[in-house]
Amino acid sequence: MPVDRTLRQIIVGFRYVGAVWISVIGVIAIVEWDASPVVVLSTLAIAWGWAIATGLSPRHVIRGWPFLLTDLAIGSWTAIAPALTGTDDGGTFSGGYPFSTVLVWAYAFGIPGGAISGLIVSVVGLSQDQNVFTTNLTNALIYIAGGGVAGWGFSMLRRSEERRLEVEGLLANERAERIRSEERAEVAAHLHDSVLQTLALIQKRSSEPAEVGSLARGQERELRNWLYGAANLNADTLAGALEEVCADIEDRQRVEVELVTVGDCPLDSHSGALVAATREAITNAAKFSGAKKVSVYGELGDSDISVFIRDRGTGFDPDSIPEDRQGVRESIIGRMRRHGGDAIIRTSPGGGTEVELTVTREAT
Repeated sequence: MPVDRTLRQIIVGFRYVGAVWISVIGVIAIVEWDASPVVVLSTLAIAWGWAIATGLSPRHVIRGWPFLLTDLAIGSWTAIAPALTGTDDGGTFSGGYPFSTVLVWAYAFGIPGGAISGLIVSVVGLSQDQNVFTTNLTNALIYIAGGGVAGWGFSMLRRSEERRLEVEGLLANERAERIRSEERAEVAAHLHDSVLQTLALIQKRSSEPAEVGSLARGQERELRNWLYGAANLNADTLAGALEEVCADIEDRQRVEVELVTVGDCPLDSHSGALVAATREAITNAAKFSGAKKVSVYGELGDSDISVFIRDRGTGFDPDSIPEDRQGVRESIIGRMRRHGGDAIIRTSPGGGTEVELTVTREAT
């Protein structure tokens, strides 16, 4: 939990403060009180080494028994070290370092850990009889009471964090459930407004196969666009304009037009001409091929746009088109060439027809 990281930072920070504290007093003990340099310097080395180890150790190591027992031993040593310096004035040499051990145990076990470790450090310090009774009593009260209070504070912070995380989890679940409910309601409303109404119309017009087929294809197209996020297509984009063209021809000619587009872009004069030529090619296939289905595939390239219109109808001979019929010559081939594009017609009598339209995208 985030609060656990904060608590660890607190005990590490206090330990470094304790190491500085014991170092300052240790130097004073050597210079002013003629304390044994060996005892003082070795104690300082141990205190600083263990402070650095505490800062580098992860939380699970600090809360483990090997670390805790070692920590208690080092804290107890700093509590009794002043009595081994060979001077009667070294009672304050330990400074606040032993209390950092109390904080570590409070961090690991809460109130019991803080109080018990404070009691142990106090008993160790009292056993050397290095201070007057009132000083020893004060130190013992600080260690025991301070450890208990620290443990209580750490426990309260952890419980508060657990409650916060629990509430956040409940809110997240409630939010997710509300979103799911809204999505279900949206789906139900859409099905009611579109699919169910179309099915009702199909039942009423079951005796009109062409009308039923048109209704079913239109509903399929609308539902597919809605499911795959294409419901917002509009005639200002290439894909939207092709969709509109295919839907219009389906309604007018009662022929299924299947459209697949890859990529999209805003309409310009070139792509607008491409859409118009596509409309003419689909209309011709719907009117004259005899096929029940026309397939349209549009693809947006890096520099050009291509549309393929295919049917499996009767096909035709392009050379046999009368001179007065301008649909293929002008509305498709001529229009594409006027806009710098090209139109290729592949067809043969009885072999179906494929019209490939290509135009270069305008520079933006």
